[in-house]
Amino acid sequence: MAKTERKSNPFGWILLGTLVGAIATAGVLLMASAMNVDRGYEDRPSEIRTAADDAATVAASRPTPVSAAPKPEQPAPVATVPAPAAAQPPVDAQMADDAAAAGMTSRAPAEQPTN
Repeated sequence: MAKTERKSNPFGWILLGTLVGAIATAGVLLMASAMNVDRGYEDRPSEIRTAADDAATVAASRPTPVSAAPKPEQPAPVATVPAPAAAQPPVDAQMADDAAAAGMTSRAPAEQPTN
Protein backbone atom coordinates (compact mmCIF):
# COMPACT_ATOMS: atom_id res chain seq x y z
CA MET A 1 0.00 0.00 0.00
CA ALA A 2 1.17 3.48 -0.80
CA LYS A 3 2.07 5.83 1.99
CA THR A 4 -0.54 8.58 2.35
CA GLU A 5 0.71 12.12 2.42
CA ARG A 6 -0.65 14.31 5.19
CA LYS A 7 -1.55 17.87 4.20
CA SER A 8 -1.34 20.38 7.02
CA ASN A 9 -2.32 23.98 7.48
CA PRO A 10 0.69 26.33 7.01
CA PHE A 11 -0.81 28.91 9.43
CA GLY A 12 1.07 27.37 12.37
CA TRP A 13 4.40 27.65 10.57
CA ILE A 14 3.67 31.28 9.61
CA LEU A 15 2.82 32.13 13.22
CA LEU A 16 5.93 30.34 14.51
CA GLY A 17 8.14 32.15 11.98
CA THR A 18 6.70 35.52 12.94
CA LEU A 19 7.31 34.90 16.64
CA VAL A 20 10.87 33.69 16.04
CA GLY A 21 11.56 36.71 13.82
CA ALA A 22 10.24 39.16 16.42
CA ILE A 23 12.29 37.55 19.21
CA ALA A 24 15.42 37.56 17.02
CA THR A 25 14.91 41.24 16.15
CA ALA A 26 14.49 42.17 19.80
CA GLY A 27 17.66 40.23 20.63
CA VAL A 28 19.68 42.02 17.95
CA LEU A 29 18.43 45.41 19.15
CA LEU A 30 19.29 44.52 22.74
CA MET A 31 22.81 43.45 21.76
CA ALA A 32 23.36 46.55 19.63
CA SER A 33 22.23 48.89 22.40
CA ALA A 34 24.39 47.06 24.96
CA MET A 35 27.49 47.65 22.80
CA ASN A 36 27.00 51.43 22.92
CA VAL A 37 26.73 51.77 26.69
CA ASP A 38 30.11 53.47 27.04
CA ARG A 39 29.24 56.05 24.36
CA GLY A 40 26.03 57.79 25.32
CA TYR A 41 24.30 60.98 24.34
CA GLU A 42 25.46 62.70 27.51
CA ASP A 43 29.15 62.29 26.56
CA ARG A 44 28.78 64.50 23.51
CA PRO A 45 29.12 68.28 23.73
CA SER A 46 25.93 69.91 24.92
CA GLU A 47 25.80 72.34 22.00
CA ILE A 48 27.64 72.68 18.71
CA ARG A 49 27.77 76.33 17.65
CA THR A 50 27.79 77.23 13.97
CA ALA A 51 28.31 80.50 12.15
CA ALA A 52 24.55 80.77 11.64
CA ASP A 53 23.99 80.46 15.39
CA ASP A 54 26.53 83.20 16.06
CA ALA A 55 24.95 85.49 13.46
CA ALA A 56 21.50 84.93 14.94
CA THR A 57 22.76 85.77 18.42
CA VAL A 58 24.39 89.00 17.19
CA ALA A 59 21.26 90.00 15.26
CA ALA A 60 19.03 89.33 18.27
CA SER A 61 21.24 91.39 20.58
CA ARG A 62 21.11 94.52 18.39
CA PRO A 63 18.47 97.06 19.34
CA THR A 64 15.62 97.33 16.90
CA PRO A 65 15.42 100.76 15.25
CA VAL A 66 12.12 102.44 15.97
CA SER A 67 10.71 104.36 13.05
CA ALA A 68 7.55 106.39 12.99
CA ALA A 69 4.79 104.78 11.04
CA PRO A 70 3.64 106.81 8.05
CA LYS A 71 0.25 108.44 8.36
CA PRO A 72 -2.45 106.64 6.45
CA GLU A 73 -3.53 108.20 3.23
CA GLN A 74 -6.92 109.89 3.33
CA PRO A 75 -9.32 108.46 0.77
CA ALA A 76 -10.69 110.80 -1.86
CA PRO A 77 -14.14 112.16 -1.03
CA VAL A 78 -16.87 110.31 -2.80
CA ALA A 79 -19.85 112.30 -4.01
CA THR A 80 -23.00 110.59 -2.88
CA VAL A 81 -25.72 110.78 -5.47
CA PRO A 82 -29.13 109.80 -4.18
CA ALA A 83 -30.68 106.98 -6.09
CA PRO A 84 -33.72 107.95 -8.13
CA ALA A 85 -36.98 106.99 -6.53
CA ALA A 86 -38.28 103.88 -8.13
CA ALA A 87 -41.67 104.28 -9.67
CA GLN A 88 -44.19 101.95 -8.10
CA PRO A 89 -45.44 99.44 -10.64
CA PRO A 90 -49.14 99.63 -11.37
CA VAL A 91 -51.14 97.09 -9.37
CA ASP A 92 -54.19 95.45 -10.79
CA ALA A 93 -57.14 95.53 -8.36
CA GLN A 94 -57.98 91.86 -8.95
CA MET A 95 -54.38 90.83 -8.33
CA ALA A 96 -54.24 92.88 -5.11
CA ASP A 97 -57.53 91.33 -3.94
CA ASP A 98 -56.24 87.80 -4.67
CA ALA A 99 -52.97 88.49 -2.86
CA ALA A 100 -54.83 89.85 0.16
CA ALA A 101 -57.13 86.83 0.20
CA ALA A 102 -54.11 84.50 0.17
CA GLY A 103 -52.62 86.35 3.14
CA MET A 104 -49.73 87.78 1.18
CA THR A 105 -50.68 91.40 1.86
CA SER A 106 -53.05 93.27 4.05
CA ARG A 107 -56.30 94.81 2.86
CA ALA A 108 -55.18 98.21 4.06
CA PRO A 109 -55.87 100.95 1.57
CA ALA A 110 -53.06 101.39 -0.90
CA GLU A 111 -51.06 104.57 -1.05
CA GLN A 112 -51.47 104.67 -4.78
CA PRO A 113 -54.54 104.18 -6.84
CA THR A 114 -55.05 100.85 -8.53
CA ASN A 115 -56.03 100.42 -12.16
